[in-house]
Amino acid sequence: MENLPSVIATDHPIWNALKEIQQARTAFQLENFVVGQHDTPEQKYKQTLLELQELIFTLRKVELETKKAEIEIDRLRASGDPIDEINAQIKEVDLERTALARIGAVKEVQVLLSIWESFEKHYTAEEIEANQMEYWDARLTRQAHLEAIGSNGAVNWGSLDALRQIGKLKLVEDDAQMAETKELR
Repeated sequence: MENLPSVIATDHPIWNALKEIQQARTAFQLENFVVGQHDTPEQKYKQTLLELQELIFTLRKVELETKKAEIEIDRLRASGDPIDEINAQIKEVDLERTALARIGAVKEVQVLLSIWESFEKHYTAEEIEANQMEYWDARLTRQAHLEAIGSNGAVNWGSLDALRQIGKLKLVEDDAQMAETKELR
């Protein structure tokens, strides 16, 4: 089986180095920015499971796509056509790239499983739903505080409106104020 020329031989140590660094999101990123972005354990738990779900299905699909590509490579090679041979080699390069990406996805699954196992409690959908007011209160309040710190006291109107929507910010509109506002118009 003759392959197209390779820039770096497949036995070069760089390939092991590439395998070693595979993982799009580091454990630190997953813990602090993906799961850790949330303000309550219930929401962190849910985020962990959603991330795991996406990776699990992605890996399952990659396995099937790999099997399909291997069959397609065999069919291309069986044709004896030189162009089909090149197309088979292109598919092999794609499989090599996919194999590297798969290593990273498996590492992420391992990190997320470790995070999931670290939860003292595994929450139900009802418990997560019951926590929504606490979660959104904490998240929106944190967001408003950070906006105020980052802008010398100004809070974005969208953050204020979100706090109003969950009943944490009351607008004062009494009859006297409304009458005064109408007179100014």
